[in-house]
Amino acid sequence: MLNKLGGNVPTIEGEAGHRPQWKSEIYPVVFGNAAAPHEILVVLDFAAPQSEKVWQAVVEASRSLSPQQCKIAVFANSKEYYGTDLMGLAIWISHSRPGQAMPYLTYALGQWNKVKAEQKSSRGLAVPFQNEYDATVKNTDYPIHYSYFSRLRPPVPANQELSVAKYCYDAGNVNLYQAEQISKYYGIKNLPAVIVNGQLLSSVSAGSILKALQ
Repeated sequence: MLNKLGGNVPTIEGEAGHRPQWKSEIYPVVFGNAAAPHEILVVLDFAAPQSEKVWQAVVEASRSLSPQQCKIAVFANSKEYYGTDLMGLAIWISHSRPGQAMPYLTYALGQWNKVKAEQKSSRGLAVPFQNEYDATVKNTDYPIHYSYFSRLRPPVPANQELSVAKYCYDAGNVNLYQAEQISKYYGIKNLPAVIVNGQLLSSVSAGSILKALQ
């Protein structure tokens, strides 16, 4: 049917290859040299509250790692769709503001849980974060990823905010596909998850990550 219509089977390269940094969307390295021999894969679900704790363990472990010896790549498949945009910004930062993606992910995961808690406190329940405006408490609040534009160094210029936000959506969707494939390959049933040098950790802590690297 596709051939008769003049189409082709969709591919990652076809979806993302027109963007110069498309390889960052497939394999977004947020720490270390992409050619480093050791590898930590982090697969997040922004909608899972424990993702923040797992990420904190990864950050703590990274303080004992050499960027020349170990790389950390992040993927996200979030049950609430706004997580896709947030992951997309992490990818944009990884190639446009090198060295700032890990602090951003710490902020984004923390804000997700913070906004959920504040919604429950003020409204009695938290809504699913399907878009950026769901993830606010008051109608005057900036959405999580927009609020981080000014925290970057240099900040995202106001006239580039919409184009960066669109990139976040596109890149996050490519990364989502990769997260699904990784989960299938490693037999991951629940997110978040951490894979160290091809080994899926049964329990994630800074200590267990560093031990798996030995």
